[in-house]
Amino acid sequence: MKALTLPDMGFLYCETVSRPNHVAAMQVFDIPDNYQGDYGEDLYQQLMQFTQIEKPFNYKLHTAYSGLMYWQEDDHIDLDYHVRQVRLPNAGDREQLLEYIEHAHSNLMDRNRPLWEMHLISGLANDQFAVYLKMHHAFTDGVKANSILLSYLTPQAEGSLKAFWTQTGFESDQPDTEVKASMVNKLKQSSAVLTKQVRAIPSILGLGSKLILQGVNIYKANIITPFTSPKTPFSISPKRARRASTSILPLLRVRNIGKIAGTTINDVVVCICDIALHRYLSDLNYQLKQPLTAQIPVSLRDINDTTSNNRIAITMIELAHSSATPLTRLMAIKEACNKLKQETTLLSDEALTSYTLVSQGLAVISELLNLDNVLPPVGNVLISNVPGPRKPMYMMGAKMQECFPLSALPPGMSLNITLYSYMNNINVGLIACRSNLPDLTKLSNYIDDAFTELEQVVMNSAIDIVSEQIARLGKDDILSNSMHELINVINDNACSTVVLDTAKKPVLTKKEDHQKSSKRRIVKVVKQTDDMIS
Repeated sequence: MKALTLPDMGFLYCETVSRPNHVAAMQVFDIPDNYQGDYGEDLYQQLMQFTQIEKPFNYKLHTAYSGLMYWQEDDHIDLDYHVRQVRLPNAGDREQLLEYIEHAHSNLMDRNRPLWEMHLISGLANDQFAVYLKMHHAFTDGVKANSILLSYLTPQAEGSLKAFWTQTGFESDQPDTEVKASMVNKLKQSSAVLTKQVRAIPSILGLGSKLILQGVNIYKANIITPFTSPKTPFSISPKRARRASTSILPLLRVRNIGKIAGTTINDVVVCICDIALHRYLSDLNYQLKQPLTAQIPVSLRDINDTTSNNRIAITMIELAHSSATPLTRLMAIKEACNKLKQETTLLSDEALTSYTLVSQGLAVISELLNLDNVLPPVGNVLISNVPGPRKPMYMMGAKMQECFPLSALPPGMSLNITLYSYMNNINVGLIACRSNLPDLTKLSNYIDDAFTELEQVVMNSAIDIVSEQIARLGKDDILSNSMHELINVINDNACSTVVLDTAKKPVLTKKEDHQKSSKRRIVKVVKQTDDMIS
């Protein structure tokens, strides 16, 4: 048997009926044109032929008398239980698909079996098909889950079908640990763990001292002190039922916002989420006296590591004040993210892991003792960003059009926003407590609006900069004329289109499709402008 690490065990020990700790993905595929037969049934029958199950997909939990947990191989796996067929009513729409996933995402996984499920969902409109892939967080983090997801997809439409549970390379070659190990071996294992913790003590103490001094307003640390966040409807412990929603952001345009403003893509998407959250709270007449705080997962995984289950640390940043303009908000978030990067570079992986275990452990205790009405929340929202493939991927000839991440709710919080880039889009998956955020769709719509608002502000700022350059170049007639031509192009194309409604619809009319293509042309023009200015 293989011993679980402390972070992996944490996801199991801290799990409750109200807060399951599994992660998932919702993939939407276009069934191949003129497909003869029932695609969902054929896919299921093909997958059921893959009866060889490799490690770690044949692992189930074993808890020793000591309370330690181990992975042990299951020789009698019921593949019918793990691979499930679902059929929505004919011409099922996105709302019906999300309703099914909400119910599936609310349920705990069976710890007597390997902790993964694959739901094959037929019956969608427009000849589409969906997959809901669900795995326990003790089994994987977001980066490893992405590797597993890509293992059964191919970059060619004619690529052969693969099942992820037959794939190797997701388990280390290290020998398994014996539960009844000798006293000498146990001492060796304990000594190795203790050595790592001792090495982490200086950086842990340094961070802890900074957070304590920050709590009494003596020192300003680059990592936010837990339990200092403002109260919001999504900053309390969740109930069992879940609500799910999705949004799509154009990757190229998000990247161009970052290039023009001098920020990263991650800064931009966090800013978009912050704008949307403040608008949502404004609708509820919430008056915040301090900025929201966001938990930001940081990957500690080596580039070639596909075997570790969890190699993440949960850090925190302060977002922007409710009165901040979009551009000011983006700059504040950029500064907060840069400070967080500086702080994390000073800490060892062990120190970051220890910080995560302590802060999340305290949040779990607060949750179990129902202290939500007494203590300030540990944080307000978790925002995570996982990069995916830029090229289209296929499964048994079906092209994957969308892939939305649907994660777990952190302790003491009722909202998780995870982003996944695929092809030319950033797919946004929102998971929330159904009781605390029943109108989650409104928030996902506000994310679309926030993107449009931020893009407009950044574009207008770029126009102002170009205009200023024109005013300074009056003596150079050739250059001045060129700049005038450029500003006219930006004004004619960008200003008239950037404010258009960008809400996604299943089918675009010819007019809407023309508007969408116009927006793409604008981004190219502004990118050229940015290059000239720099």
